[in-house]
Amino acid sequence: MVARRVHPAHGPGGLERHVFELVTQLSRCQIEIDLFVDTPVDPLRRVFTERLLPKGVRIHWVSGCWLPLGKRRGTIVLDRITNYPLWSLSVARSLLAKRATSSSTWSIVHVHGLAGWGLARAKRRGTLDIPLIVTTQGLEEFQSHIRLKHLLYAPFRAGMRTIAAESDVVVTTDASLAPLVERYLGIPEADQSVIPNAVDLDRCQRVGERSRGCELLERLGLNDAMPVLLSVGRLELNKGFQHLVSALSKVAARLPTTWAWVLVGDGPERENIRRALAQAGLSHRAVLAGRVDDTDLHSLYEVADWFVHPTLYEGSSLVTLEAMAHGLPVIASRVGGLPDKVKDGLTGYLVSPGDDEALAERLVDTTKVDGQAFGRAGSRLCSERFGWSKVAAQYVELYASLARPTRS
Repeated sequence: MVARRVHPAHGPGGLERHVFELVTQLSRCQIEIDLFVDTPVDPLRRVFTERLLPKGVRIHWVSGCWLPLGKRRGTIVLDRITNYPLWSLSVARSLLAKRATSSSTWSIVHVHGLAGWGLARAKRRGTLDIPLIVTTQGLEEFQSHIRLKHLLYAPFRAGMRTIAAESDVVVTTDASLAPLVERYLGIPEADQSVIPNAVDLDRCQRVGERSRGCELLERLGLNDAMPVLLSVGRLELNKGFQHLVSALSKVAARLPTTWAWVLVGDGPERENIRRALAQAGLSHRAVLAGRVDDTDLHSLYEVADWFVHPTLYEGSSLVTLEAMAHGLPVIASRVGGLPDKVKDGLTGYLVSPGDDEALAERLVDTTKVDGQAFGRAGSRLCSERFGWSKVAAQYVELYASLARPTRS
């Protein structure tokens, strides 16, 4: 398994948590895994991650040859189009060297996103002769609405096309993303394997506590708030939170007088969102909660009334799955893998990305419908399609269809 980042070594992002949960669940299915990831800046995170991973997972820390742009590695476009490809070459050299000197080998190599570029090049040259699987994840590099960012991502897009072309299987995380994978990577839908990212349903229920969520709301000054709208994500332009501020400003007077919006997360747009709230006269109705730990996040899911995800583009959206696992109805943009989860009029509402008027009207609709019925339907959908027991079994079946005997 090859991924640039994994939780908790590199933070709590959706990809990081997916990789951690995937190797953990596969280990429980008696699959032995060597996990190759970037060496974290903080050595304590490295130790903590090693202790959290199950015994069946051996982690290999691989450092790249970092350019100066890497001082904030993993957070800026220039880093991703320079240090990320360099790291993928380093990890390919490391993996191939271990394979050449080891008494045993791997039957499958599974990569995530551009982490597999170096190995795809090796596959093309014939130095990697075992099946290669790539999970495409969010395809952010193809969907940016910022012109300069889109231009800068050109080499990243070329790298992803190389990986897709050299892979034996391209895993798409949602059926609604399959047309995008065909359009951007040239892989026909019939040749893709749709295996969703998953959520640990038991853990969601175990970690979140309604009483703790009520205490958090009280600490945030929202003890009498109703309804509570919750959003979670990195505070970047592509997450669309500015559009949610605009929508709320349009309908604030049509919502109950006690409504409140809690935004969990941090990022470069924090001050711009704060200023937009102030200019709209909504500062008293919104709280920028910053980053919170897992227990607090799941406790907030327990006390929120609606989850609102106004993103402009998206991959699979783990936070939306988590919200649904907690029985929350959802308002989300009709992008990425979200239509696989948010069934319009059944588990919540979908709106066009960046359509402030449509988003505003759906916010008003939350006061007219049975949100709990939507939430129950979403929880059932999570259990039927997005639980780890089902998703891990799909990966085991895929691996078995490709695996070759290992040499002794």
